[in-house]
Amino acid sequence: MATKTSPIGIIDSGIGGFSVALKMQQLLPHENLLYFGDGANMPYGNHSADEILTMTRYMLRFMEERGVKALLVACNTISCLIDRYRDDMSCPVLSVVEAGAEAVAQMPAKNVGVISTCFTESTKCYPNLIGQKAPDKTVISQGCPDLAHLIEFNLGNPGGQEIIEEDLKKNMDELVHQHKIDCCVLGCTHYPLVEKDIERLYPGLPLVDPAVQMAKTIGAYLEENGLKNDQAEKGTLDIYTTSSIEEYREKAAKVGLDPITSVQLYPAMKL
Repeated sequence: MATKTSPIGIIDSGIGGFSVALKMQQLLPHENLLYFGDGANMPYGNHSADEILTMTRYMLRFMEERGVKALLVACNTISCLIDRYRDDMSCPVLSVVEAGAEAVAQMPAKNVGVISTCFTESTKCYPNLIGQKAPDKTVISQGCPDLAHLIEFNLGNPGGQEIIEEDLKKNMDELVHQHKIDCCVLGCTHYPLVEKDIERLYPGLPLVDPAVQMAKTIGAYLEENGLKNDQAEKGTLDIYTTSSIEEYREKAAKVGLDPITSVQLYPAMKL
């Protein structure tokens, strides 16, 4: 049974969910966090729906066994399939796509751009959800086949910065200059990790990071259900990865996560 000190789970295909963990540490600093990044199988957007579901359920079992009091699905690709696995968990499951759509619905912007993985774009989950919440808005989505992978393996590497920026321009120039979008949803959790680069390339363009809304929503749920952690000290952050422990530790620190209680290896699911 979940208690106040039970952790909040965060799952992602790689390090992208660090952007969600960072917002949680900033906005709900006393909560204990449990992170699972399936780096061995990323990017999820290049897999079939059935493969994505199989890998997701592997992470769900991990979280269920550790008694998380809520689960944040940080990966947008996984979030698009949430109706097919939400009932697998005994705790509330919050999708980053749902949070992103809610954030956009509250904005005055009429012409909304979305950048995401190709799988997320193909499902039309953002246009559909935003349309349900705010039918007066126009949504133009752009699938980015390489961006998440480039960020995953070049974050913090000065030599890879130019590659990331070129890919950003390839995917965003048409949205900004031709479609004249009023804001852009960062529809993959890897993308907020290069938010400053996007702001430099497109100054004045409002960016929507769904992680902010996720933290607000989960905070309200914990308060309403008496599950808010009231410890005085900062919460813990335990990271599990199916990839490189050293890489995850280094990139977690570069993102600004603090504290990082542990980084541990977990066996990857073999497809």
